[in-house]
Amino acid sequence: MIGRVCAAACTVFSVAFSGYCLVRLTRHLRRTWRQDGPLASTAGSASPLAPSLAEEEAKEKQRDIKTPAAVPPQPLHAEPLHTASALQHAAGAAAPVASGAAPAASAWSSSPARQPQTREEQSLKTLRSIVSVSQPKQRYTAFEELGRGGFGTVYKALDASTGRQVAIKKMSLQEEASEELAVSEILAMRNNRNANIVTYLDSYLVDGELWLAMEFMDGGTLSGVLRAVFLEEGQIGAVCRECLQGLRFLHSRQVIHRDVKSDNVLVGMDGSVKLADFGLCAQLSRERSKRSSRVGTPSWMAPQVVRGEAYGPKVDIWSLGIMGLEMVEGEAPYQREARLRVFELMERNGPPKLQNPRHHSALLRDFLRCCLQADEDRRWSAQELLQHPFVTSGDPASNLAALITSAKEVQKEWRGDAYA
Repeated sequence: MIGRVCAAACTVFSVAFSGYCLVRLTRHLRRTWRQDGPLASTAGSASPLAPSLAEEEAKEKQRDIKTPAAVPPQPLHAEPLHTASALQHAAGAAAPVASGAAPAASAWSSSPARQPQTREEQSLKTLRSIVSVSQPKQRYTAFEELGRGGFGTVYKALDASTGRQVAIKKMSLQEEASEELAVSEILAMRNNRNANIVTYLDSYLVDGELWLAMEFMDGGTLSGVLRAVFLEEGQIGAVCRECLQGLRFLHSRQVIHRDVKSDNVLVGMDGSVKLADFGLCAQLSRERSKRSSRVGTPSWMAPQVVRGEAYGPKVDIWSLGIMGLEMVEGEAPYQREARLRVFELMERNGPPKLQNPRHHSALLRDFLRCCLQADEDRRWSAQELLQHPFVTSGDPASNLAALITSAKEVQKEWRGDAYA
């Protein structure tokens, strides 16, 4: 009897010890993946994270392709993320393609004389086919730098043909996948015109750079406003409403922005609010109704994006919720942390919350709760959130004009102090 008890005890101990070892091994592998995986970086979390976007999208596309067992393996042709065909669906019309371009299906022809084009070559050909051939240096003058971002430098310039100010974004094409990012941004803006999306004007190739001409938003970025002044709840509701109107339009056309944050929301002195920076956007289709690429800016990335799980347009809603916390707290959760630390904190703590919830209304708290649902199915859509009482009770957009004017005055004082 004693022997049986001892044997049973040994069995239980053995199983428990094996489980312990398995848990330790799993945690070690996870830690190793986080350190060495595609998200690894020692930089801060302020800039967008697009780790070899071309490779991420190619892997994603390959995961979606299933070769029938009865058919010998065929070479996979991973369609570039940001080619004309990738975003035509949003416009309902074909984007222009360079003359003489062979159909994608023939790119893998068995003929030895015709080699498949590389992703960069395809993207560059598409880019050349959609930009203007005129000389922008003769049209735009009086350049003044406005700011630098992860994908280029933005300038204010004067359009000599109209006498109006415009914004010119200059993007270097020397970086990996830069042509794809450029094509993506041009087509997304050109094919999705809306009152809450920055208006695309023209684009050019100049000395190895892409020049993207857009309407000039004289109020600057929402992040600039947040650094200068505090927003009341009615003003936060107004900003959220304007952004949701832009997101509802994009999502109805199966476009995911994938980098919604205060840096990428522009404001006008008249109180207008518009989404900008479409370099990381993704076009969905019947064949690809979900994405899984890990791209975005860490503190604003939805859990599905961080984990590399399949996701849809509602990842933008999570990012909007984080931006809501930005407008309340002055910065995004974990914004000062290194990227790996951001992901660890998100995984450990779950959806971020207000630091002092009792200081804010029940409507604001509920609105953020609806945005920051970890389960994408439970997260509200842009259409649903536009009916939320916090949004419907928000100030008119025109009321933001005084706030933006105040922010400009504070920024002017800062510049004066800097030169004193």
